[in-house]
Amino acid sequence: MSIEEHQNKYIPDIWKEYSKQELMMWVSLLSKRATHRSKEAKSKAIKDINDAKNYLLMLEIKIESE
Repeated sequence: MSIEEHQNKYIPDIWKEYSKQELMMWVSLLSKRATHRSKEAKSKAIKDINDAKNYLLMLEIKIESE
């Protein structure tokens, strides 16, 4: 998984404006929301988890660049 596959949907490197705390909050909230999904919304829960993973990758890159 790579954040590069989503870059064409956004202004280049705009995600770098997020603080580490904001990125951590996205990971937390999306992960939590995934657990709130019904069985009928399993595909949305999977999308929430994949989105959380993307924010986690952004956080990892931010930490490594410091």
